[in-house]
Amino acid sequence: MKAGSGDQGSPPCFLRFPRPVRVVSGAEAELKCVVLGEPPPIVVWEKGGQQLAASERLSFPADGAEHGLLLSGALPTDAGVYVCRARNAAGEAYAAAAVTVLEPPAPEPVPQPAERPLPPPGAGESAPVFLTGPQSQWVLRGAEVVLTCQVGGLPAPVLYWEKDGMALDEVWDSSHFVLEPGRAEGGRGASLALRILAARLPDSGVYVCHARNAHGHAQAGALLQVHQPRESPPQDPDEAPKPVVEPVKCAPKTFWVNEGKHAKFRCYVMGKPEPEIEWHWEGRPLLPDRRRLMYRDRDGGFVLKVLYCQAKDRGLYVCAARNSAGQTLSAVQLHVKEPRLRFSRPLQDVEGREHGIAVLECKVPNSRIPTAWFREDQRLLPCRKYEQIEEGTVRRLIIHRLKADDDGVYLCEMRGRVRTVANVTVKGPIVNRLPRKLDVLEGENAVLLVETQEAGVEGRWSRDGEDLPTTCQSSSGHMHALVLPGVTREDAGEVSFSLGNSRTTTLLRVKCVKHNPPGPPVLAEMFKGHKNTVLLTWKPPEPVPETPFIYRLERQEVGSEDWIQCFSIEKAGAVEVPGDCVPSEGDYRFRICTVSEHGRSPHVVFHGSAHLVPTARLVAGLEDVQVYDGEDAVFSLDLSTIIQGTWFLNGEELKSTEPEGQVEPGALRYRVEHKGLQHRLILQGVKHQDSGALVGFSCPGVQDSAALTIQESPVHILSPQDKVSLTFTTSEQVVLTCELSRVDFPASWYKDGQKVDESESLVVKMDGRKHRLILPAAEVRDSGEFECRTEGVSAFFSVTIQDPPVHILNPQEHVFVHAITSECVMLTCEVDREDVPVHWYKDGQEVEASDFVMLENEGLHHRLVLPAAQPHNGGEFQCVAGDERAYFTVTITDVSSWIVYPSGKVYVAAVRLERVVLTCELCRPWAEVHWTKDGEEVAESPALLLQKEDTIRRLVLPAVQLEDSGEYLCEIDDESASFTVTVTESYQNQDSSNNNPELCVLLKKPKTRRLWSRFPPWRRTAGAE
Repeated sequence: MKAGSGDQGSPPCFLRFPRPVRVVSGAEAELKCVVLGEPPPIVVWEKGGQQLAASERLSFPADGAEHGLLLSGALPTDAGVYVCRARNAAGEAYAAAAVTVLEPPAPEPVPQPAERPLPPPGAGESAPVFLTGPQSQWVLRGAEVVLTCQVGGLPAPVLYWEKDGMALDEVWDSSHFVLEPGRAEGGRGASLALRILAARLPDSGVYVCHARNAHGHAQAGALLQVHQPRESPPQDPDEAPKPVVEPVKCAPKTFWVNEGKHAKFRCYVMGKPEPEIEWHWEGRPLLPDRRRLMYRDRDGGFVLKVLYCQAKDRGLYVCAARNSAGQTLSAVQLHVKEPRLRFSRPLQDVEGREHGIAVLECKVPNSRIPTAWFREDQRLLPCRKYEQIEEGTVRRLIIHRLKADDDGVYLCEMRGRVRTVANVTVKGPIVNRLPRKLDVLEGENAVLLVETQEAGVEGRWSRDGEDLPTTCQSSSGHMHALVLPGVTREDAGEVSFSLGNSRTTTLLRVKCVKHNPPGPPVLAEMFKGHKNTVLLTWKPPEPVPETPFIYRLERQEVGSEDWIQCFSIEKAGAVEVPGDCVPSEGDYRFRICTVSEHGRSPHVVFHGSAHLVPTARLVAGLEDVQVYDGEDAVFSLDLSTIIQGTWFLNGEELKSTEPEGQVEPGALRYRVEHKGLQHRLILQGVKHQDSGALVGFSCPGVQDSAALTIQESPVHILSPQDKVSLTFTTSEQVVLTCELSRVDFPASWYKDGQKVDESESLVVKMDGRKHRLILPAAEVRDSGEFECRTEGVSAFFSVTIQDPPVHILNPQEHVFVHAITSECVMLTCEVDREDVPVHWYKDGQEVEASDFVMLENEGLHHRLVLPAAQPHNGGEFQCVAGDERAYFTVTITDVSSWIVYPSGKVYVAAVRLERVVLTCELCRPWAEVHWTKDGEEVAESPALLLQKEDTIRRLVLPAVQLEDSGEYLCEIDDESASFTVTVTESYQNQDSSNNNPELCVLLKKPKTRRLWSRFPPWRRTAGAE
C-alpha cells in the first residue's frame, strides 16, 4: 500500500512486507522487508510505540532497499508486534509483524521400568484406528460446538486436538473450551470430545484429532465455520444503509491499481482473545464472492484480494478488528487507473442453466482491434465448446453445454491488456463449485467445500476416479466438506465432487516442505597482527551441512547500524582482511554466516573491532586513445581498492552523480561507469574538433591523465547507409553485401560482436569494392546481428532465419468419428515436415498424455489415441500445427443393442425354387453373428449362402425347397432376429403376371459417411496415414 504522494518525489512503498516469526527462547529472530522511495526513505523500527535502538542483542542490518531487524538470544519479554516505519519528504509508510517467543520443550520423561513385561506386539495389540471421526459443522456465532472422535487400538491411544496446526492452549484461554475424555465402544480404545463454549468467528478453522500409541499414529479432521447471524433488513427499503464501522479519523493510505489487475490488502492483527475480523467497503460489510477473496495466509495475516479490478471497485476499504478488550481499524483508499482505450460496451454478468448455453457480448472501439477471451487466467481457443464470433465491433462468446466448472469470471482482452470482466453463474444442483486448483504445503490441512441447491443430498468425492474414504467427508444441510489432514504427496491429484450428472473438479497440488538452513560457523576468533590488516579464523558448523555451502563475511563500521558484505569464502579456515577492503578509515566489526541452497544460518559476530585505513594504488593507468571520427572514446583505469573518484575533461570536472551527462548544451556527451575496481569514462560520438582533448582522473592518492586523438578514416561505406533488416526461411541462400569507397580495401565480418570464421556454412568473399558474407543454406541458429567493419566505419545487418510454415496434409476436412464404449479411438494428423511441434486440444483446452490419453509421434504422423473410450471422452478435438488446425468431432455412445433391423419377427412366404434373402443389419461392421435353423446352426453350402457386407448380414437360399421351411435366427451375444420361412409348391389366389421371381427381406436406409479402418474390433481411427 502507498501513502499519499506529493511533488517532492515518490513516497515510501513496501515491496516486501516483514513476515511474523515464531522462535524458541534463546534462538535468533529476524524480520526483513524491502521498501523503496525517492528520496530513499529513513527506516526505523518500533515496538510498543517506542523507537528501538541498536544494542548487543539488537541490530538493524540494511542492504540497499532491504532492511532488517535481527534479535539475538530472544527472550519471552521480546515477544510482541514490531513496526517498520519508513519516512521521506514525500510521505510515510509502515508495516508490522509479530515475534512469538516459545519456551523450549520440556524433555520427555524417561519411562520407568514396568513391574511386569509388556505383551509382544502380536499379542492382540494394534495401531490406532478411528471408529468415528469428527464431523464438519456450520454454526452461528454464540452456539456451543461439540466435536467427538472415537479411536480403537491397544494399548489405548493418547488423544489430543489441534486447531489449524496449533495446540489449543496456544490459541485460546482455558475457559473457552472443555476436553471430555472417555472410553471407546467395546473398551479397546479411547474417545475425546472437544466442547467449544459460545463459538466466536475466529474459532472457524480445521480441527484435527490425533491418536498415538506404541504401534503408530492416526489423525482425522473436520471443518468448523462460524457465521455472523443475519441482521434484519431496514424497514424503509429506500433508506440508505447505515455505516457499520466508525469513520476513519486519520487520512487513509492510498493504493493505485491498473484496471483489470488484482488488488491485495493484508491486515495483521494480534490480541487475546483472538480478534474477530470484518472487511468493509464504503461503510458496508463485504462478503466473499467470485472476485472478492477473503482468507488468512500462512503467516496469520488477514487478506482481502480483489480480482480484475474495475472502476466500480474504487473506494474506501476498512479492516475492522474487535474483541472483548476493544476494537481497531485499518483503512486504505483504492484508486483504479482506467486505460485511455476502453471498450465501447463492457461485458455484463449472465446466468445459465447447466447443460444450456451462456452468451457474453461486448463492443470494441474499432472493428480491426483483435481480442482474446479468457476464463480467469486460462486462454480460451475457439471450438464448439467456446464459440467466438466477431461482427464489426461486436465480440461475442457463446459457451455451449454449460457445466458446474464453467461458473466463474470471464474476460475479453484487447491490446495493451485492456480488459472487460463479467461473472457467469451456472444454475444447477451445485451452487458453489470447487476452486480450479488448490496448492497446499506438505503436512498442512487441505479443505474443499461444495454447496448444493438441495439440502440433505449425498454426493460422491473422488480422487483420480477413485472414491475417497468416508472418514474425511462431512455433510450438513447444503454444505459438503472434504478435510484431508496432514497431506502428503500421495494426496495430490484431481479431486472431484459429483452429484447426479453434475460434477465439479479441482487440481490438488502438494508442495514440498522447505528444508532447514545450515548451522552457523563455530569458534570464530579475531587476531590483530600486521598493521592495517586483521586475521579472522573459524571452524565449520556442527553438524556439517549435507548440501554445498559457502561462508559470507560482512563488516560494520562502529557507530553505524548497517552490515555490508565483504566477500564469500568456499572453505573454512582463515582469511586476512586488508584496509583496502573498507571504503573509509574507521573501526570495523565483522560477522560471518553459512549459506546454502536451503538458506543461511544465524550470524556469528567476531569479538572486538579493528582499525582499518583504505589505500588506493594505480594498478592499470590511463592510456592515450586514438579513434575515428564519430566513434566512442573509452578511457579506463584499475585501482587497488574500491573508492570513488572524479573525472576531468580539459580541466573541467565532470559530474559523477549522473550516469550520463553533457559538458555543455550542444557539446560532447559522456557516460561515467564504476564497477568494482575499474573506472571508465566513455566520450560518445567524438568529432574531429575534439582531437587533443585532455582527460584526467583524481582520487585520494591517485592522479592520472591521457589525451584524445581523432584520426581521419581512410575509407567510407557507399551502401548500405542505414541498418538493413532481412528475413529468410531455412535452407535459403543468404547474401549480405557491403560496398566500400576503395577497391580491395580490407574489411572484417562480425556476428553478435564476435568475428566470424569461414566454413562450409559461411563464406566470405571480396570483389573489388564489394564485400560479401554468404550463408549457402541458412539455419535458424544463423539469425543475429551482422557487421561489416573496416577502418572506423561499419555497416549493420539484422538477419532473421525462420522455419517455413508448416501445413497439415491430412485431414483437409472436418472429421466425424463415432465409436462405442471401450473401443479404441485414434485421431491421426499428417503434416508436411518432421520435428514440428504439434499440440492437441479438446474443447479448447490442451490435452496432456495420461493413462487414458496417449499422444504418439511417428515421422509426419501425429496421433491421439483413446485406448478405451468412455462417453465423457467425446467432444471437439483440434490438432494444431503452426497456424493450421485439423478438426475432429468424436462421439462415444453406450451400445444397448447390436441388432438395428429387424426389430420384430419377420414372416416370409415363398414358392419352391424361388430366391430367398434373409437380411439382418448390425450397429457395427466387425460384429460376428451365428445363423440357426430350428435351433441348429446352419452350414454354408451351394444351397445356403452366408454373406457379409459392412453392417449387413445375409442368409441366401438361391433355390428354396420345401424342406427349407422353418424358424431361422440371426444371433449375436444374447440378441437374435427371428425369421419364419414358409415354402409352398405355388402361390394361391395370386395373379401370375405379378409374381416376383425372388423374395428378399432387405433394409434400405439413407447412406451416411462413415470412417472405419481395418483394425481389430476394439480399435477405431480417424484421419489418414
